[in-house]
Amino acid sequence: MPLTESGKKVLEDMIKQYGSEKKGKEVFYASINEKKKGSEKWHEPEKEDKRPAGKGRKTHYNQS
Repeated sequence: MPLTESGKKVLEDMIKQYGSEKKGKEVFYASINEKKKGSEKWHEPEKEDKRPAGKGRKTHYNQS
C-alpha cells in the first residue's frame, strides 16, 4: 500500500515512539486496518476496477 507524505511522517514518528521498526509498523498498519480517525489520509486510495463484474471477462483454466 503506497503511503502519502503524511503517512510516511506518521510511520517514522511511530517507529521512534515505539523504539523498534517492527513494533512501529505493527501499530501503524493496525491503525489503518481499524480505520481509526485520520488514518485514511496516510495511504493512497486503492484503484478500483471499472469493468463490470462478470461481463466480458474470460476465465482461463489450466489444461494439463
